Amino acid sequence: MSTLKQQMDRVNNPEELLQTVPDLELTELIHLSGSIYSTEEEKNYSITRVIEKIKQNGMIPLYESLVKNTAIFKLDEEIISIISKKNEDELKTLDEKIKDATENYGDLEVRNCQYEKLVYLIRIGNKEECLKELEIALEKTVGGLRTELLFLGIRIGLFWNDSELVNSFLLKSQDQLKTTSDWERKNRFKVYDAIHKISTRKFSLASELLLDSITTFTAVELMSFDRLIFYTVLTSILSVDRVTLKNKLLTCPDILKIALQPDKKYLLEYIENFYNGNYLEFSKALLDIIFMIRKDIYLYPHYKFYLRSIRLRAYKQYLEPFESVSITKMADSFGVSPQFLERDVVTFISSSKLPCTIDKVKQTIICNYIDKKTNNYNEIIEKGDALLNRLQKLSRIVQV
Repeated sequence: MSTLKQQMDRVNNPEELLQTVPDLELTELIHLSGSIYSTEEEKNYSITRVIEKIKQNGMIPLYESLVKNTAIFKLDEEIISIISKKNEDELKTLDEKIKDATENYGDLEVRNCQYEKLVYLIRIGNKEECLKELEIALEKTVGGLRTELLFLGIRIGLFWNDSELVNSFLLKSQDQLKTTSDWERKNRFKVYDAIHKISTRKFSLASELLLDSITTFTAVELMSFDRLIFYTVLTSILSVDRVTLKNKLLTCPDILKIALQPDKKYLLEYIENFYNGNYLEFSKALLDIIFMIRKDIYLYPHYKFYLRSIRLRAYKQYLEPFESVSITKMADSFGVSPQFLERDVVTFISSSKLPCTIDKVKQTIICNYIDKKTNNYNEIIEKGDALLNRLQKLSRIVQV
């Protein structure tokens, strides 16, 4: 009994225990090992680290899945034979602990032992069994720990790149948080939700959530603070206005603390050059950003969309002060050829995303921007006319 009690003492903080899994770094290494944008050196390093982690954590289910579904990892019977026996013995021990706790201890001890088994199943990469164990744990858990289990479900979905699972647990977490005033977990949920929004290309919504999370960030089980800033900068520059860009990014101490680091300076250059209209330097910084995006596990499917979207935003900002501008002059400003710029602008014009026309004879872009104040004035006039018409109809009805 004393041995069991000592083992239980190691998991007397179940929240901390649950936050140790899954290993999201591992899923990123798996991604890099097969990415067409990884160098050979990066691929070899990633493969080596994946195998090391598989051996270290006894991840036979994950290993078998990788061997079956990829051409990168080859079957090694020795790895399977050594680790499989160890996994069987460990699961048997955990089941005995649960049985012993059920017979000799209270509900708290039983629950903690079940959490241990859940964490172990996640650690070895047994998706099917860990989800079954998670459902059992959810049935027996209330309050803050239930929210932790739901967050864990989201992370399992992220680990396995299972968007349906992620969405399911996000909705459950949202419903759970409606019943509580637990602001710490509500703030953490914003980061989880933001990651899902990024992976589903909803960058504007992700930006709102990330900007709200900077000063309250504690979701370290999901990502580092540096990475939060990376995602915040990338999503916000696409969606927020210039005032917000300056107040919440360029002058934000938390962002500057990260963006001023030598290896993160490209983030500051990216924001500053866009805001200040230094489009040539902005284009250079964008190359670094795209390099990072193509290797990011959540952003890489959207890198072409992101590249087009940020170019469109930069073009709009550049063209807004002009009635017309030379194609050559604008191309020089962005550091691209006139032919490329013309083709790019034409695609945006044809899809009604740029209110411009191109004069092929003079090789100029003619801008048709309506002044914002004029636009607002016209909108007010239209609404006023509509209101007056309704009032006149109403007065005639009253007179009758």
